[in-house]
Amino acid sequence: MKLFNTVFIASSLLLSSSVFAHVGLSSSMPTNGAMLSQAPSTLELTFTAPVRLVNVTMQDEKQQTIPLKLPANASSQANFSLALPSLTATNYKVNWMIMGDDGHKMKGELGFMLHDNGANTRSAPPMDMENASEEHQAHQ
Repeated sequence: MKLFNTVFIASSLLLSSSVFAHVGLSSSMPTNGAMLSQAPSTLELTFTAPVRLVNVTMQDEKQQTIPLKLPANASSQANFSLALPSLTATNYKVNWMIMGDDGHKMKGELGFMLHDNGANTRSAPPMDMENASEEHQAHQ
């Protein structure tokens, strides 16, 4: 009976710590895989349980680090909001690391794409219709 109680208690402890170890990101803004036409001003991370936000890094597609500042109160909560600097049109990758109450660290990442909103698009000057007709006839 004593062996049964010991096994039961040990398995209960393992099960409870493994359940907590599955805390993860439940949502983010921008969402993973988002294609945005306007640059976000904040990065929002929501986890499935209160955690300590240990680290967040962000890089563009050229592997250049985008500076982020962790919130002043980055512990024991489920929702975090980080101010973003002005972003340019490119792909971004965000890596995060959290720590649960039991000291277990978890990592994850998300990515999003910021499209050019048209401010930096280049366009060719309009073609003169007379030249267009001559060019078109030359190809026939």
